[in-house]
Amino acid sequence: MLEEKLTKTGLVTEPVNTKVTTRQTYVLTGIEGDLVQDGGKIAFIEKDGIDYAPTTVQLPGGERVPFLFTVKNLVAKSDVSTSEIGAGLKLSGGFKVPSYRTGLFLDPKGRGTTTGYDQAIALPAMQAGGDDQMFKENNKKFDVLDGSIELKVTSVNAALGEIGGVFVQKQPSDTDLGSKVPKDLLLKGSWFATVNEQ
Repeated sequence: MLEEKLTKTGLVTEPVNTKVTTRQTYVLTGIEGDLVQDGGKIAFIEKDGIDYAPTTVQLPGGERVPFLFTVKNLVAKSDVSTSEIGAGLKLSGGFKVPSYRTGLFLDPKGRGTTTGYDQAIALPAMQAGGDDQMFKENNKKFDVLDGSIELKVTSVNAALGEIGGVFVQKQPSDTDLGSKVPKDLLLKGSWFATVNEQ
């Protein structure tokens, strides 16, 4: 996770290691898409699959940060013009990060986007006073934010049509249906794919 720290030289943004608390449920799998030539470059266009997973990480201080680990609508292009996939090839691009919670989710006070109360019944004075934080809590919204990823090919098995490698991904965390400012997450991991000839 990227966090701002105050140092002698000023405010510095640096990554902080976190611990995944959702066990093995954060793996994306069965993702399918088209591998095409686009302007002389190789491009992968994601179409379908288990392309999101609600995940939570814990910061060293104990704070838990939920986020939707995803690559929805990913379009990743190679960094150089080529028609062959080989070790060292990099694909990078953007994707969409939908809201961590759906429209049917109700918060502890029964507020939601499509169901539930419009405002917290027990807090009329704060709501009438124009409190900005209360406005965000009462007016839930389904945010769709942007993320980016870079995939690097480290191994190729041409006989089986298999490729694999590592990835680095940057995406926002949960906004709690619009009431919180999302944190930036920097994810690293491994990926594997099978290329089917058409």
